[in-house]
Amino acid sequence: MAIEGRLRLSALDPEVRNAAEWALGWADYYQVPVTVTSGFRSWADQERLYTNYQQCLAAGRFGKDEDCMYPANAPGDSAHNYGWAWDSVVPEPYQAWWDYVRRAAGFEVLSNDLIHAQVPNWRQYR
Repeated sequence: MAIEGRLRLSALDPEVRNAAEWALGWADYYQVPVTVTSGFRSWADQERLYTNYQQCLAAGRFGKDEDCMYPANAPGDSAHNYGWAWDSVVPEPYQAWWDYVRRAAGFEVLSNDLIHAQVPNWRQYR
């Protein structure tokens, strides 16, 4: 199986998890290697990522170093904290296809954070 990290989806909202599994099913079918890197996040985990992101910005390292590649919202302002977002990576040749599949599954894919897929307009449900 080409899909790694599916256990990270287990704490997502059930409907979100089902939509993510649908997208991953298409990746399985077409043998696209997908690694799920994140699902639900605790506030503490989100704080750690947010602090790192802020430090990367302050140091001018954002987008330049491996540990400074992805933005992060503050705790409570991330769909991950509510089980409404998940992250995944694919090899570059598959990125556009993967963006399309996740959007077809109902997710919003942010142009500045292509690993991230979230419930559209999730803030209205908090």
